[in-house]
Amino acid sequence: MIKRLLERFRRDRGLHMASVRIDFFPEGKVKPSVFWDRSQDQENDTVPLVLYFYARILFELAELNDVRVARELMGFVTQVCDLVLAGEGPPSRIRLPLGDLNITGEVADAPSRSYQAEFYQFQDGHFRLDFQGSIGKESFYLPGAFLVLLQSCLDNLGDEPLNLLARGLNRLHDYYRHRRDFWESSSLTAGPVFAMGKEELRPGVVELED
Repeated sequence: MIKRLLERFRRDRGLHMASVRIDFFPEGKVKPSVFWDRSQDQENDTVPLVLYFYARILFELAELNDVRVARELMGFVTQVCDLVLAGEGPPSRIRLPLGDLNITGEVADAPSRSYQAEFYQFQDGHFRLDFQGSIGKESFYLPGAFLVLLQSCLDNLGDEPLNLLARGLNRLHDYYRHRRDFWESSSLTAGPVFAMGKEELRPGVVELED
């Protein structure tokens, strides 16, 4: 019986696919990293990974009563996605204005703060993301963590995965503006699932207020 329970627990946790780590160093240096454990197609699997990570960043900001910062981040990311998708040819690979943050490679010093996420996939195709991070000045570092990951995608993803990501981020914004729930724990899954699907929002639903 104990063996069956343990097997069920392991099965319910899902298959570990990847780890995301965003390390911040002194002098504004920051290093985004994605370590893949299991994936048949890392570029396409990056799309749900980033969507779930973004949903968690918005949730964390809302939990800290930084809803205004979350909405500002959504507005900025919408502008980025619109620029990426603006042309008829390949996606535009823009450089994000990261302010005092500078993406770097290997750094000998230990990071001053880090955010880490573990990404899992269940047998039914659904995903889960576990998140942990430093505490303090989150209205700066949480958005920064996502934006440097997004810049990494702009630099490294292929054309089609990047287009899918930009469209998915816009769909995630549509979901939140209509459902009003990026601060609800259910949105951590429901939002990205909607963003990756083709479901249309029902007309007549009130949008999120500023």
